[in-house]
Amino acid sequence: MISLLFFILYRLALFNHGGVQAWCISRVTRFAHRSQTNEAAAVRTSLSSHLQLDDDDGIKVVSVAQQYAESPMLKGSLRFGSSKPKSIVALFPGVGGSANNVAGLGKGWLKQNSDTQVIIFEVDAFSGYRALSAVWNLLPTYYTSSTPLPSPAVDGYDYNNTPKVFDATKSRSNSFFGDILLTCCNDVSLALQEVLVETGLTDDNLILAGFSQGASIAAYTGFMRNAAGIILMGGPGAPQRQLLPPPTTTTTQVCIISGDSDPFAPHEALITTFRPYNGGEGGKQYVRIIPDLSHQIVNEHVELGGAFIST
Repeated sequence: MISLLFFILYRLALFNHGGVQAWCISRVTRFAHRSQTNEAAAVRTSLSSHLQLDDDDGIKVVSVAQQYAESPMLKGSLRFGSSKPKSIVALFPGVGGSANNVAGLGKGWLKQNSDTQVIIFEVDAFSGYRALSAVWNLLPTYYTSSTPLPSPAVDGYDYNNTPKVFDATKSRSNSFFGDILLTCCNDVSLALQEVLVETGLTDDNLILAGFSQGASIAAYTGFMRNAAGIILMGGPGAPQRQLLPPPTTTTTQVCIISGDSDPFAPHEALITTFRPYNGGEGGKQYVRIIPDLSHQIVNEHVELGGAFIST
């Protein structure tokens, strides 16, 4: 039955890909995200006024409302810090969380790294709308690919790619779910590329950080771009190893800050999966498992994350 459904969707895609895609997405969005859209609009309105003001702590907030009209992922984002930064920290909140939920964390990091610019994303890269769009765009590639394709876990990512995005016609993660995640991360990667060009920086000056589901966005996009560093907090809950490149093919360093009582992100899995990317058993470790901490952000995240950004 599922195969038949996929075949029908594929035939529809060949007949009228753009029209059918727009129709399907509009129906799903109408019934599944009506209330979320209204809430998001209200949040963006409040953030828009906030972006024009100096923060209460004296931290300069940089307006991005008009500057990034072409980047959907940057709508409603909070951006503060140096106007001529030496590094960029992209921060992703958990599912359902707004940029304001982790603003205190970003400001704490900025106080330790005054030459940094922090951008907190508001838009959910893994929303139902984006996931459906990713599925729709992936389906035709599954029926047109006739030869085995390189995979990130075996061959790593092509860092010579411009732009640095996942292309399902040239690479495959050996998991349809994994391909969906990477396709969703493409919008994040494109938004970060725009920021880097605007600030005159490169991926060597870029750190991605995320809490809960936001840690998944940070991890997979960070490795896709070969960013300088990734800070994982309370996630990813179920690390997708098929999306991680061999440690020998990337220079990205990973910092893990999590609780030993977190039911959504078992710390043993995080350490086992990501330790090879922070020096291995004998190298310098950027791992802090906080005793008796559940799924939340505390002062240690500010201190340890800020120290990692400084390295």
